[in-house]
Amino acid sequence: MTVSAADIETAARDAALAVLAAAPYALAGAARAAIAEADRQMAALATAPEVAEAVAGAACRAGCGWCCHQVVGITAAEEDLVAEAVRALPGDARRRVRTRQNAAEARLRTLPVERWQAARVPCPLLDDGRCAIHPDRPLPCRAVLSADEAACRAWHAGEDGARIPLVAAQRRAYSAAQAGLAQALAATGIPPGPVSLTEALSLALPG
Repeated sequence: MTVSAADIETAARDAALAVLAAAPYALAGAARAAIAEADRQMAALATAPEVAEAVAGAACRAGCGWCCHQVVGITAAEEDLVAEAVRALPGDARRRVRTRQNAAEARLRTLPVERWQAARVPCPLLDDGRCAIHPDRPLPCRAVLSADEAACRAWHAGEDGARIPLVAAQRRAYSAAQAGLAQALAATGIPPGPVSLTEALSLALPG
């Protein structure tokens, strides 16, 4: 099945707008609607044998967090989604996230913005190789589906020319959905962002 990025973007925008029309400040709900639409679109894409094969052969697994060492840009709606998810964690888990967030923020403050990605600063949500809020992770995280764990390790180690070999359909679906979500926010007068995930965590867990 052929689904263009523009189609996915429009569908995610419309899904988020429907939520915001009913409840103008339901930002987390708008993010969930865009994610659900991206999931639906990805399922449609996966009816193509080549996409199904790429997804089935993906190297990603629980406990593999090589890709979770980069600065992620999220929309204001995903910021609310992440905040809700983090605040719902048990107290000890929230404290661990806060400790890691403080460390990440301190590290990033020592670097110019253009060096943030190369620094491979771990996401504060990465807990023993697993995302602490995996069911509520933002769209850029969902866009990452790797075909080769060894390549991800090489990228994490900073080897020259190493890149995370992403499954193209997955990246297209979730990246387009985030663009549609940003459009929905802007259309309703809400500054869409982006904001870094680390900054969002700082606001979600003040003090």
